[in-house]
Order: sequence, then C-alpha cells, then structure tokens
Amino acid sequence: MVAERNVAYTKEILKTVGVSPERVQMFHCSAAEGQKFQEEATRISETIQKLGSNPFKDSIKSEKEEKESKKKKTE
Repeated sequence: MVAERNVAYTKEILKTVGVSPERVQMFHCSAAEGQKFQEEATRISETIQKLGSNPFKDSIKSEKEEKESKKKKTE
C-alpha cells in the first residue's frame, strides 16, 4: 500500500512539472509469473515509446548544444 501511494505521489509531481504521469507505473508479480512479467514489461515499454523521449533529457540536450554553439562563436 505504501508503494502505491508513492507511485501516486510521484505521478502528481510529474504532472506538476509537465511530464506525463504514465511514465511511472508499477505492477506486482511473483517469480512464478514469468508470462505476466513479460506482458507487463512489453505493455509499459510500448506506452513509453508512444509518449516519446524524456522532455527533461531533450531540454538538457538543447541547453548543452546552445552552450557549445556560443563557445564556438567566441573562439
């Protein structure tokens, strides 16, 4: 139950900063449920692919490229 509340809280934080809350998911399965694990991992992977790249990563990459461009102009 604590884990579910943590996931819900994390999703709220993501919404606040403008990131899709679907990027955080949790499911339970035992070691004997290999098929379930495979299905859930595939489902989550497909969801993430549909959402696209991480917006924070893209933002950091853009900032880095901008700094490098400014540095080259001053050289």
